[in-house]
Amino acid sequence: MMSNLILQQTGFYSMPSGKLFVRIDKAPVTVSAVVILPPFAEEMNKSRHLLSTVMRRLAANGLSCYMLDNYGTGDSEGDLDDATTAIWRADLQKLLATLASEGYGKVSFVAIRFGALQLFDLLNQATLPLPVEQIVFWQPIFDIAKFWQQFSRIKVAEIMASGSKSSQKELEQQLLAGQCIEIAGYPISPAFYHSLQLMNTALPALLSDITLSWFETSQLDTIALPVQKMLQQLQQQTKINFVPLKTEPYWQTTELASADELIAATVRQLSGDSV
Repeated sequence: MMSNLILQQTGFYSMPSGKLFVRIDKAPVTVSAVVILPPFAEEMNKSRHLLSTVMRRLAANGLSCYMLDNYGTGDSEGDLDDATTAIWRADLQKLLATLASEGYGKVSFVAIRFGALQLFDLLNQATLPLPVEQIVFWQPIFDIAKFWQQFSRIKVAEIMASGSKSSQKELEQQLLAGQCIEIAGYPISPAFYHSLQLMNTALPALLSDITLSWFETSQLDTIALPVQKMLQQLQQQTKINFVPLKTEPYWQTTELASADELIAATVRQLSGDSV
């Protein structure tokens, strides 16, 4: 898969779906690229400042970083109700092909929340033009049903707060009937909902060849049971560096949160630097 793009600096670039915004922090000399796979919807608004910081820090440590605003999100072209996860996957493939054509020999990923689902879908359904060196997870979601349950719960709570009743099943029935629904200001179309169900988020076979790190942020004194279960599943397939961080949940705080320890750990892991 050849690419005629040249990714030089932050800006808008032509991808299969249209003109998409790509944040770029380039290192002066590097053979390895890092691609950031962001969280979804309001969680991205809470996290963007942290991602910008970690990209700058990684670039200062010799790793060029790229983050694509998915079609219909962020500053990119399009509307979310016209988007699907298949469109997002095709755009990511184009980005990776471009990085390969620019001479990078390998790629690492930082996948945040929904970004972990997007990464697994990419690894399961596409042949990547670059070998994957490392994956760093921030508070990953590995179950698409869990992601949808958490997201749709926002709408159910909103409806109930107005004095009416609703349920996740009722929202799904509306989508299956061809209706678009709005959740926390984000239009979710039947096509987008259907594309979520088609994502292949099983554990990719090639994980055993990749250095994995999972940074789990929690204010609990112990590791939550669902996290323990998923960690055990991953450990049955491959080695994983699991690091619990006791601090505030940056992806859902009312005010923008800092995450200095998380950022430092990520830079340390990907660059090997003693930050």
